[in-house]
Amino acid sequence: MTPNSDRSYKMKLRDVENAFKYRRIPYPKRSVELIALLAISCTFFLFMHTSKLNSRLKEMEVKLQPSEFSALGLTGNHISGHDAGKPDDINTLHGTYQYLKSTGQLSSLTPQQLNNTAKAEMDRLFFTRCAKVGSESLIEFMEDIQDINNFDVDHTGLRKINNRQRVPKTQIERALHIFDQEPGTVYVEHTSWIDFNAFNLPKPIFINLVRDPVERMISWYYYVRNSYRNAIYYRKNPKAPLKPTAWFKKSFNDCVRSGDPECQYVPFSIKETVGNYKRQSLFFCGHDRDCLPFDSPLAIQIAKRRVEEEYAVVGTWEETNITLTVLEHYIPRYFALATTLYPLYQDALRNRNRNNRKPTVDEDVKAMVRRNFTHEYDFYYFCKQRLYKQYIALKRMDLERLNLI
Repeated sequence: MTPNSDRSYKMKLRDVENAFKYRRIPYPKRSVELIALLAISCTFFLFMHTSKLNSRLKEMEVKLQPSEFSALGLTGNHISGHDAGKPDDINTLHGTYQYLKSTGQLSSLTPQQLNNTAKAEMDRLFFTRCAKVGSESLIEFMEDIQDINNFDVDHTGLRKINNRQRVPKTQIERALHIFDQEPGTVYVEHTSWIDFNAFNLPKPIFINLVRDPVERMISWYYYVRNSYRNAIYYRKNPKAPLKPTAWFKKSFNDCVRSGDPECQYVPFSIKETVGNYKRQSLFFCGHDRDCLPFDSPLAIQIAKRRVEEEYAVVGTWEETNITLTVLEHYIPRYFALATTLYPLYQDALRNRNRNNRKPTVDEDVKAMVRRNFTHEYDFYYFCKQRLYKQYIALKRMDLERLNLI
């Protein structure tokens, strides 16, 4: 190629580059509007996901930090639910005792360290009753012994609202109702923990019960299908639409296996297809929006804080004798002689609110559901460990003397 032809080629190449560089491509008006709309949509999409990511990061920060509120200084999932019942399980009385002994906590353990009753500022007992945890039995037992211990049980004093969370106005109504009652009154309601001090009111003695999270959900599932319960509901609400027969006959096994929305327990979800009280921790966490996402580590940490700082006793009817022993010693004003008196009433209490027609649920179905209750199990085991600690603080010498642990 000659120098002239080489220069001619370069000039042509430059002319082509300039043509592309400076050309103007006219856009139709509609295309401009479409591009603007896409830009706005992308901005909104990024804003929403940034907000959601910030919330998740906040929860992960809590999750990844060492828990300040773990009953034994470790998370409740130290041993999984599949291992529950083994001799070395930290979530059993024996396992809790062995852990306290191995870590040197046992020798300094005293009931006074674990007694929040002294923190109460008025002589009222507030039972913020979880759903499907055996609370009916405890309520009836308190009614049996109220004359002996000189207190009154009030579980019909206010119109009950079944909302999961209450606005401040409704919280104040509850707090004032309890404050206005006579000293020595037990107020019972399905509601979350209420901060009395936030309303410049003295706080009562708080108690509650917990239960295995998946067993609670199975119990709830068949409870809402109970014919007696539905007969009462439709008598009170004659215009309510009737449930189809298939809904009453649907088993929990089929509901889970088929992916039915009623039996979907989606982590971080807030609204359910069918109301089911699946958040046991919500009864302790309170009325803040951070308490709403299901199986949220942040909500669980808040709930643990409430139990550790606010509740005198959180028992479980799965461990009736241990629960009554702890109630008797930590809240004697209301539960004196509880363990002595309980055998007189226990036969009647065993059948209280029991659904004898509840079918057996397959273990693989329970395992499927359990996977979505990871943090709810963490909270449940935390409460059990704390209950065992309270019991061991009371009975350590007797248990060791009788070689029971």
